[in-house]
Amino acid sequence: MKMKLFALSVLVLTAGLKAQDSTLHAVVDPVAVGNPVTSLVGYSGFVPKWEVTSNVTLALSRFSGNVTRNLNDDPYLLMVRRITYNESGKQAAWRMGVNGFRRKTEDMTGGFSEVTRSSEENWASLVLGREWRRQLGHGFYTFGGFDGRGIYRQSKSVSAQFDGWGGRTEIVTDAKEYGGSVGGFGGIGVKLQDRISLYTESILYAQMLQTERSFSVNGANTSLESKQTFSVIPMVPIALFLTIQF
Repeated sequence: MKMKLFALSVLVLTAGLKAQDSTLHAVVDPVAVGNPVTSLVGYSGFVPKWEVTSNVTLALSRFSGNVTRNLNDDPYLLMVRRITYNESGKQAAWRMGVNGFRRKTEDMTGGFSEVTRSSEENWASLVLGREWRRQLGHGFYTFGGFDGRGIYRQSKSVSAQFDGWGGRTEIVTDAKEYGGSVGGFGGIGVKLQDRISLYTESILYAQMLQTERSFSVNGANTSLESKQTFSVIPMVPIALFLTIQF
């Protein structure tokens, strides 16, 4: 919560600052007159084609040890955009974002370092979408669009028990959740320099997930749960994203 409040505070402070001179003078530069693309991107003639974005709030949270495992709150950690322009010079972009992590632990006991318990977690989110942008002036812009997203989550634990007579019993618990969502997004950003921007984003997704849980002993599998869940996922702007253009 503190990290999210910090992110919102930074955006408010940033919004109170003016963009760099290159952005402020873009609309009056004589070189850009008559060229709808360069009139949007600056007097230097730099026309961005690609963007690489990092979820700064999430990155700082993980660095501090506060690892989030809710892919609904943080659909992507990294994103790549391919920027396009129409005849009037307005920007749009194809976007692809990813998030996820993998963790595996093992507990060993006994004189021969027998693995008695291992557990692993695998989470992944892939976002594909299209966005459109509107310049507001003085380096500020708004954007909106639509996303499609795939989600995969797995938590698996394997335990071994020994009866003292050489017998071994293996117990496996496995939980999977997979599915996807579609929906819209929107936000506001500010250009800090010709190639660097900071923005925040809100989403509204319709989501369908399949959940499966099972339990097995020495290969004899028992299904504990199999269900589908439909939900609507709203998210207010709670993260800051830092973008570098190329």
